Amino acid sequence: LLNFTSINGSYINTTYSNFTVVNASFINGIEFNLTLWNVSLINSSFVNYTRINYTLSEAYLANVSFVTFTAINISTANTTAVNVSIVNATFINGTEFNVTALNNTIFKASFINYTRINFTLFNTSLTNVSTINTTAINGTSVNSTFIYVDALNGTFMNVTDVNGSISWSMLKNVSYVNFLSVNGSLGNSTWLNVTSKNASYFNQTWVNLTMINATFVNHTLRNVSQLNVTYINASIYNVTSTNVTTVNLMYVNSTIVNYTAVNVTEFNLTVWNGILNTTKFVNYTMVNSSIAGTRLFNLTFVNYTGIDGSYWNMTWLNVTFVNATHINFTETDIVRTNVTMVNATAHNSSSVNVLSINETLINVTLRNHSFINVTLVNSLLVNVSFWKHYRKNFLAKDSYWKNVSFIHGVGHNVTIVNGISVDMLLFDESQKIINFTNVLVRNFTVYNSTIKRPVFRNVSMWNSLMLLTKIRAGNARDVTFIDVTVNESDVRFHDRVNVVACNMTMAQKKAFADSGALARKRRWSEQEMREMQEMAHEETETYIEQAGRGEEDPEPEERETTLKPVTPTPGISTSSTPRPSLSTSSTPTPSMSTSSSPMPSMSTSSTPTPSMST
Repeated sequence: LLNFTSINGSYINTTYSNFTVVNASFINGIEFNLTLWNVSLINSSFVNYTRINYTLSEAYLANVSFVTFTAINISTANTTAVNVSIVNATFINGTEFNVTALNNTIFKASFINYTRINFTLFNTSLTNVSTINTTAINGTSVNSTFIYVDALNGTFMNVTDVNGSISWSMLKNVSYVNFLSVNGSLGNSTWLNVTSKNASYFNQTWVNLTMINATFVNHTLRNVSQLNVTYINASIYNVTSTNVTTVNLMYVNSTIVNYTAVNVTEFNLTVWNGILNTTKFVNYTMVNSSIAGTRLFNLTFVNYTGIDGSYWNMTWLNVTFVNATHINFTETDIVRTNVTMVNATAHNSSSVNVLSINETLINVTLRNHSFINVTLVNSLLVNVSFWKHYRKNFLAKDSYWKNVSFIHGVGHNVTIVNGISVDMLLFDESQKIINFTNVLVRNFTVYNSTIKRPVFRNVSMWNSLMLLTKIRAGNARDVTFIDVTVNESDVRFHDRVNVVACNMTMAQKKAFADSGALARKRRWSEQEMREMQEMAHEETETYIEQAGRGEEDPEPEERETTLKPVTPTPGISTSSTPRPSLSTSSTPTPSMSTSSSPMPSMSTSSTPTPSMST
């Protein structure tokens, strides 16, 4: 047919084979029970046309348009369509097999109960298209654009999309299986009840996406940029993200399991009522985040940076930070169990109403950090320093601390129970109402500090130094001082019971003035005094240098103004199972006195016996 026009035509029970149509127009026509085989259709159009029970195979279409077109019960196989335009069309109950489409445009079309198998799309554009109960299997799409597309009850299996774009679209009850997207973009779209399994997204840009009741399993994201993406009631399993940047990302009532993030940066992250389980973050940066009502299980952060964030009403279990930095962070109403931080720093942060059980800190520095109503149970601290900190209602129970420093800080109502502390430093500290019970302290240095109303109960202090320090209005019970030097300090315990000092050196008359001298008196020469003071200064500087704070600290400001004001709230329960190596009852460790009377080898009188050597 050449230069052919058909108006009001009817084609019924007809078969065409080896048929070519060029420059043809079909207007107001109907086709019923048609079979076409080895057909070519070129430069032709169909207007107000209806096809029912239509079979097309081994066909070639070029420069063909379908306007106001309806096709019902159609089957297409081994067909190539080039420059085909479809406008205002409806396809019902259709099947395509081995179809290749190039430079096709579809506008205002509906596909209902439609299946595509072994398809290839090049430069295809779909606008204002709706699909219902569609299936696409074994397909490739290149340079395709989908705008205002609504997909309901769809399945995509073994599909590859390259340079594809989806925008202003709605996907509902759609599933992806074995899906690959390369150089794709998603924008201004909503996904509802979408399931994606074994999918990979490379070189992506996602903007203004909302995913509700979505499930993602076995996903890989690489070189992905996300802006204003929200997950609500999402379930995410076995996902790996590499080189991903997110801005305004939000998770609400979502669960993430077995998630690995490498080189991921997130700005304005918000997580509400979520669950993160068995997740690993490597080279991860989080800026201006808010995480609340979320449970974290089995997480690992390596090379982590968090800036301007807040944690609230959270439960942590088995969380590890390695090479981590927190800046301007706030945590409130947190329960942590088995949390480990190695090589970590925190600046300008605060902890309020926090219960931490089995916490391990190694090589950690906290600067300008506030602790309000914080309880540490069974904690392990090694090489930890607190700079310009504020502690109120702070409890450490069943803990082991080694080389822990408190510098330029303020404390109020601090309690340490059933603990062992080795190599502890207080430098320029102001502590009020501090309680040591069942504590063993070795190599304890207090320099230029003030401690008011302390309580020492069943404490053993060995090889310690107090320099330029004031201890006022305190009381001591069952306390042992061994190899302790008090130099240029005013140490007073108003009430004392069973206090024993062995080999204690005092270079200040006011030491224990209210209770009577506990160490052998002797006159010190001026040379001895200078040597002792120089030694004390050297030891203090050594402590600071070993803790990794050798740099110049800024000029201290007024502490009350530099610390963040935080309104205290009620505390948290502290019950837990302690570490096996620490005493868990009211009885002290073996090295401490266990009765009301002092050690047998020590005198209990207010003055030492001749058998005590200094």
